[in-house]
Amino acid sequence: MGINEDIKRLRDCGEVRCGALPYSAPTPATVAKAFELRDDDSCYREIDESAAHSLIAEVLHRDQAYSVEIMTAAQAEQLTGTFFEQFGAQARYFTNNRCPVTNATFDVGVIVIGALRSGCLWVEDED
Repeated sequence: MGINEDIKRLRDCGEVRCGALPYSAPTPATVAKAFELRDDDSCYREIDESAAHSLIAEVLHRDQAYSVEIMTAAQAEQLTGTFFEQFGAQARYFTNNRCPVTNATFDVGVIVIGALRSGCLWVEDED
């Protein structure tokens, strides 16, 4: 199994959209559309790698509705690091701009645009 499948298997509640595309996308909306998220660039804002890493590690570690632990913090950190390695050192990171991009009660994640690959790790939770 690869990292994307491992994340989907281990983050065993809510819906997880996780994967990589074999190209550098021109915009976050292009990646969003490929993962069936709202494909409007105004929904996304750029964040730095550190903020992206923290956001994903937290959403893998705990559910968004009740903060229930899903996996250990160390495991979430390791999965996050391995996921981001797919996209290279000069990748750009985007998250939702205080608006939902799915129909879920809670949704958050990161769209990544690298030099050769793009991807998404997005989680939806319900209360």
